[in-house]
Amino acid sequence: MTDTSGSGYGRNALIPSEDVALTHVEFGTPPMGELLRRYWQPICLSSELTDLPKFIKILDEELVAYRDKSGRVGVLGAHCCHRGTSLEFGRIEANGLRCCYHGWLYNEEGKCLDQPGEPEQSDYKDKIRQPWYPAEEYHGLVFAYMGPLDKKPLLPHYDTLEQEGIEHVAYRNYTRGEIAPCNWLQLQENAADPIHTYALHGYDPGILGFTDVYSVIPQLEYSQHEHSVTYLRDSELSERRRFIRVVETFVPNIRSVPPPVVEGKDPEKEPEAARFIGWWVPVDNKNTLGFHIEVVKPDRPMFQPTGVIPDRPYEESQRTPDDKEAQVGQRPIAVHALEHLATSDRGVVMFRRLLREAIKAIEKGEDPPGTYHDLSNRMMKNQARNAVQPA
Repeated sequence: MTDTSGSGYGRNALIPSEDVALTHVEFGTPPMGELLRRYWQPICLSSELTDLPKFIKILDEELVAYRDKSGRVGVLGAHCCHRGTSLEFGRIEANGLRCCYHGWLYNEEGKCLDQPGEPEQSDYKDKIRQPWYPAEEYHGLVFAYMGPLDKKPLLPHYDTLEQEGIEHVAYRNYTRGEIAPCNWLQLQENAADPIHTYALHGYDPGILGFTDVYSVIPQLEYSQHEHSVTYLRDSELSERRRFIRVVETFVPNIRSVPPPVVEGKDPEKEPEAARFIGWWVPVDNKNTLGFHIEVVKPDRPMFQPTGVIPDRPYEESQRTPDDKEAQVGQRPIAVHALEHLATSDRGVVMFRRLLREAIKAIEKGEDPPGTYHDLSNRMMKNQARNAVQPA
């Protein structure tokens, strides 16, 4: 007799809607779109602002970033407010960006400085304002603040990146492709999910070169903080040693992960704090960009390849899947209503709860967690680390 319990009939064909409140990022009704706009978001590398403007799509908005000839960085709405031509084809000048079509010139705050063809005595240019966003640079990344100006926080600094005598490298995270073809949240939640480092990485090093210390099933502890979730991964190795790993996931789309390469042989040499801060930045609801700022150490390999990683043959990706296959394979937007979360998913549950609490803070007129206006609170402390200890 056929056991029909759990049949796919109707269950596999009918897919519930995604959790719009946490996954959708466009301006307006989805609260996550507003939450993400209350934080500074990296939009490109400083090195990408050359003698040409750069078209960017972030949070479902089309933008153009540029560096004028005096060195100021500007982030403007992509389409000229005169007749809609894209400013990616504009000309960079000493104090702004000039539209290619009719020559209207805008500075980094969207002020129109020149309108060729208008009467000399006309004040029309003073009544025009191109959409613009505040922009700042930090250790090789260009950040934009896309929220209400009266709520603009300070661009945070991170203690991991502010040590003396170090160098930095900023780069795009290409491990999921040039643009990861899935929603930002399922990428971000990966850092709150420690059991995958055993199941997915424990027996195959993958792109990042995870070592075999991950092949031991760990004991897990989770902690929720004001604006982050941490997990502690504790596994017993041979020869009376323990491997301790702490990863921190910050609201809304920031994370810090210690290096994957751990030999576990020498407790004196292998304790290591995290060396990078990373961001998963939504392009739109179904596409995501990744950015890292990493501390460079001469005796340590980079956390990940900084160049574009070629697509692998499909059969190879099936035989040795990595983070990309696991996360993109959750659908373009993961459907939370279909999940069966277990005790090992506690970090994911805690992070989603923290996001919802941040949304509620905004709805009550408060600042979301991790946004500060006082220089004394600007430095963000990071708990992520690896350590090998005697058992």
